[in-house]
Amino acid sequence: MSRTGRQAKPIVARAIVTVQLILVIALASLVLLPTPVAAESPPFFSANARVNVPPAYTAYSPSIAVGTDGVAYLAYAGWAGSSTQTDIFFSKSLDGGRTWTAPMRVNSDTGGASQADPTLALDSANNIYIAWVDGRGGTNDIFFSKSTDGGLSFSANPRVNDVTTSFQTEPSIAVDGQGLVHVAWTDNRNQFTTGPDIYYGNSTDGGLTFNANLRVNNDATGAEQARPAVAVASDRVVFVVWDDPRSGARGRDVYFSRSTDLGVTWSPNIIVNDDSGNAAQTNAAIAVDAGAIYLAWVDSRTANTAPDIYATRSTNGGVTFAASVPVSDDNGLMVQVTPAIAARAGTVHIAWSDARTFGSTGLDIYRASSTDGIAWSPNLKVNDDTLVTNDQSSPTIAVDAAGNVFAAWLDERIFLDVYAGSLDVEVPTANAGLDRTVDQDNIVQFDASASSDNLGIASFYWAFGDGTGYGGMAGSHSYATPGQYLATLTITDHSGNVASASVQITVLDTVAPVARGVGDRTVDEGQALFFDASGSTDNVAVVSYSWDLGDGTTSAAASVSHVYASPGTYTVTLTASDAAGNTDMESMTITVQAVSPKSSELLAMIQTLGAIVSILAIALAVVGYIAFKQRRQGRPPNPTTTVPVERSPPPEGPDPIDVPLSPSEPPKAS
Repeated sequence: MSRTGRQAKPIVARAIVTVQLILVIALASLVLLPTPVAAESPPFFSANARVNVPPAYTAYSPSIAVGTDGVAYLAYAGWAGSSTQTDIFFSKSLDGGRTWTAPMRVNSDTGGASQADPTLALDSANNIYIAWVDGRGGTNDIFFSKSTDGGLSFSANPRVNDVTTSFQTEPSIAVDGQGLVHVAWTDNRNQFTTGPDIYYGNSTDGGLTFNANLRVNNDATGAEQARPAVAVASDRVVFVVWDDPRSGARGRDVYFSRSTDLGVTWSPNIIVNDDSGNAAQTNAAIAVDAGAIYLAWVDSRTANTAPDIYATRSTNGGVTFAASVPVSDDNGLMVQVTPAIAARAGTVHIAWSDARTFGSTGLDIYRASSTDGIAWSPNLKVNDDTLVTNDQSSPTIAVDAAGNVFAAWLDERIFLDVYAGSLDVEVPTANAGLDRTVDQDNIVQFDASASSDNLGIASFYWAFGDGTGYGGMAGSHSYATPGQYLATLTITDHSGNVASASVQITVLDTVAPVARGVGDRTVDEGQALFFDASGSTDNVAVVSYSWDLGDGTTSAAASVSHVYASPGTYTVTLTASDAAGNTDMESMTITVQAVSPKSSELLAMIQTLGAIVSILAIALAVVGYIAFKQRRQGRPPNPTTTVPVERSPPPEGPDPIDVPLSPSEPPKAS
């Protein structure tokens, strides 16, 4: 077979797979309803952000890593215009993927050769290592570049493969703790015998040059090995996985090999997946953490749901692997493809392209997580668009030391772009400031700028404790009513994590009461006066009263009655006080007029005259009674027979009754 024919074989195969995938999705969408998506609670992936801008007019094939500094580093291919065509670009994000630096061109050629399929890794110092497929030499080769200044500049581009007469593609890169650079790729140098094969090369000088390449797969057939992925453990053991059809009737399987001598020799290849049928297992991905090896791949073993995402792990350095387990929880015929895996800080994360809601949306990016690589969480969507015409594919995923997850993917919501998002698992820290004491109606300043979050705070809200609130990092508020208020700050980060903090605001009562019940008055001497302060008011309450009546008399009652003993002018003072000690003092003038006779004396005279009149009346009654008795005693008794008596005329002179009687002379009968 000619070199051209063998070189085109992977491209043709991928085109056939793509057509098959489209047909399966279309057929399934006609007969199946979309699988319900699990409702997501915090933390969740942040709002998606577009990464590429000109000069990267389009972007695809992203590869992400996150450094010890919490920065997300991303390499991707993109169309840069007619002069340089497709190039490799680099961007980074310091805020959890919400914003990205302008694209930095990585490849150093100035012609129109095509560059594609970048893969990125970091060392412990966050130096950046990128390998990619490069057509500048007339065939597809693997090229490399490095940045030691955070991506501000990149080194010259050495070639990794040591044979240039055939195509090399699908690179994968890893860097160990000593800075040894490991690259694996699909290589067709043995196209007439065993190719395409999986090849490996490393660099012991930080990527200035690469050592002789080594074949990893050990079969002697012409089976097409493809899609390798490389990882390195903390003990510097190197692992490579790929999909391989050498077993014929078994279909394509996931194969594994390791090197314990820094890539000089490779172990016999073993099959990882545990099915015994002829279903295909492809697109393997690998991650290493804390002595465990984690693998994920596309698996077609289950006819009713295939293809699905499966996973396994090894805890003995790859000598054996646990039973394969499904990761995707879709129970329909919709496909799941192109997984990416990352493991760090005791958690494992897988992202993939998923058609489970095809018909209501397009292909989406889903994710799942695990603490052991065996039991997996419910699947949750990563991309936030819902348009049916949009497809998201080719995800890449990374996790930092705290367990925060970063993902990027090819996104068609505008055209061909790379979008990104992050899953922040750390709860923010809210800081509402110190407790304060302020006067009533004074403005209180609230500032949450001392609050923090590892990837940024999305929202601030102040509840002032009086039924009002404000959304913003800093604001001001005044309290109309004195008292104790608990102002609460609530902050939310971009993954929905929430934290709160409170501050005690003591509002002092500075408003004095209004004393009421005073007014100048004029009264007569001896007249009683009534004083009433119960109409006094306060913004909270009047708690005490004090009357000074101006003649030495005081009272703490709200109402008091008083009589001034002497005429004159008196100043009466009322003081009303509230609980805060605020007071209001009001005065009035009382004029007491002298009366002659005085009302008291006049009353006494009236009372005396009344007594005299009473005595005289009694005396007159007695005298009348005596006179009456006397007249009765001097009149003769009436005769039984009436005899007319001739009466002589009365003698002249005074009426005997009117003549005073001598005490010695007894009364005479008439």
